[in-house]
Amino acid sequence: MKKKIAIILSLLLCLSMFPMEAQGAIKSAGQPTEVESLISSENLEHNFVKVTAMGEQLRIEAETPIEAERFSISVRGVQPSTSSNYWCTYVTPVKRDGYYSFEATIPNYVREGKLNGTYVLCITMPPKDTRSKSDMFYKNCNFKVENGQFSILEYGKIKAENLAKNKKANKVSSKNFKKTNLSDLKTLFFRDPVTKKVASVTNKKVKYFKTVSDKVVKGADSDYEKLLKIYEYIAENFYYDDIAFKTGTKQYVDPYRNLYNMRNKKKSANSENGKVATTCVGYAAAVAALARAQGIPVRIVNGHHVGMGKDRYYNWTTEENISKMDHWWAECYVDGRWITVDATPGNSNKWNRTTNTWTYTGLTNYIYFDPTPEQLATSHMILETKGVK
Repeated sequence: MKKKIAIILSLLLCLSMFPMEAQGAIKSAGQPTEVESLISSENLEHNFVKVTAMGEQLRIEAETPIEAERFSISVRGVQPSTSSNYWCTYVTPVKRDGYYSFEATIPNYVREGKLNGTYVLCITMPPKDTRSKSDMFYKNCNFKVENGQFSILEYGKIKAENLAKNKKANKVSSKNFKKTNLSDLKTLFFRDPVTKKVASVTNKKVKYFKTVSDKVVKGADSDYEKLLKIYEYIAENFYYDDIAFKTGTKQYVDPYRNLYNMRNKKKSANSENGKVATTCVGYAAAVAALARAQGIPVRIVNGHHVGMGKDRYYNWTTEENISKMDHWWAECYVDGRWITVDATPGNSNKWNRTTNTWTYTGLTNYIYFDPTPEQLATSHMILETKGVK
């Protein structure tokens, strides 16, 4: 009987990693409010994107430590939908004190004609090799152009839902999310996707997390800086396995296995020669393992992420099912507050398991390291926090 119960629980946990509809989630994002500005982060020093609607133009200000010779600023149509970007302009950043900054404006017309409808702002870093795909630096700012006038769209219902879910989760003490052996997340993180067996989390593994974490955060003066280094490390080195996510199979997320194989260049079902592929659960697991090793509380959340595929971009109005659970990320407790840390969109590293092709970009953005509630609500809706009833 115990074995049967264990198998059932394992299957349920396995299913929880697949895209599925969440119970009790809101079904509609409601009508967006037209606001004047959106800023990606207010606490991340020298690292932000601010977008301001100024009548007949959209103004963009940005600062980042990510080196780039130039940035490409474009818009993608949502309504009416377009399968390719409207190219707008290239900008060359100014380097000052180790940071790169730029300003630009988008008028209410582009090469293809006058803008009229709803759009998503995209900022990329074009590679020197024009045949290669540009790396994403910023996305998810939704805006509208009507009668030649710009406004930024804010989905207040999504923002309110996230804040309500966090308010509920905050009633649980941060001390409940400090276990360095990740025992509260064991069945989620350490279950083999093929055998369904849950690996034990030994003292050896816990010590390994601490050893790796100490190396990653070396030089950091605060927990916030430690967390930033952890985000950078994971976004720099992990690869995303699209096929595993789409098929719901072979999602290797074990943080010990992934970190050990990567650092020791071990070959496995999802790694080779220092490269390791996983899905969003694996990114979140690595954040939890390395941050908790530093005594930083980490809780894991799942939710829905707005679709932005190759052929079409969506916003909350055009998204077909906002209650579908299809994304996982971490929330970490630093400086007396919980912040979002989602390393998955921090790079465009990809692994195609069919062709065994590894595409590397490294860290390309900080959009979802400590984003503002408004920025988070452009693309993420929280459905559940693990360990919160």
